[in-house]
Amino acid sequence: MTIVDAHHHFLDPARIDYPFLRFLPQLARRLTAEDLAPIARAAGVARTVAVQASDCEAETAFLLDEAARSDLVVGVVGWVPLADPSAALHALDRFASHPGRLVGVRHLIHDEPDPDWVVQEGVLESLALLAERGLAFDLSAFQPRHLEHVEIFAKRVPALRVVICHYGMPRVDLQQWEPWAGAFARAAENPNACVKISGLDLFLGGPDPARTRPYFEHAIQCYGAERLIWASNWPVSLQLRGYAELLDAARVQIAELDADTRDAILGGNARRVYRLSVD
Repeated sequence: MTIVDAHHHFLDPARIDYPFLRFLPQLARRLTAEDLAPIARAAGVARTVAVQASDCEAETAFLLDEAARSDLVVGVVGWVPLADPSAALHALDRFASHPGRLVGVRHLIHDEPDPDWVVQEGVLESLALLAERGLAFDLSAFQPRHLEHVEIFAKRVPALRVVICHYGMPRVDLQQWEPWAGAFARAAENPNACVKISGLDLFLGGPDPARTRPYFEHAIQCYGAERLIWASNWPVSLQLRGYAELLDAARVQIAELDADTRDAILGGNARRVYRLSVD
């Protein structure tokens, strides 16, 4: 079984502006595949997907360059200007010729003043371009309102594969349940929506399977195990203090599931959703 880390970041702060570094200045250093590869391999992770953390084409090019020179990174979720369909199309054409493989697109919608930014007409037109090219869309949902848009995608762009990042970011430290739980369940009605089971440790200071258990159980009830994807969110999660601990915590969550289901969550589902080429 090949374990796939479906969400991590690389950083080059000297060239690229990362909004989240204002809150985590200790991560403001260059981090590449050379930094991740030894700790990922030591943990048993064989392949990864690098995900954008800055809304600019320069970062997408940086991630694709890292993927091209590392056999660890088999896919990149990058950024294109979704608000401008024509510019998005040109960017997709440029990136399609890169030796690093673009498998999806993300936009930091949680940084947009308009909570409905992602369902404006121009963006929906660009999302249709992603669907036509077989690319997934990572939804950076940080509030229940963002999760409500997954229903709109099902109607307007039904072929679009939607990957909800980090459970939609419920505040587990505050034991937040509603309105997150209801919006999260309604998003599951889109059959092309899946969820990355990651990121909740950000609110808890580290992995805590006991406190995150209700959120995992809600995810598996709503989406089924076939639509859950493990991811580390490195280096944001644990902030360089560890990596294997993140995978160990996931294994605790899924320990009661059968072996095939565990394998799917830890790699098979990511391979299918992102259409990864993994030996």
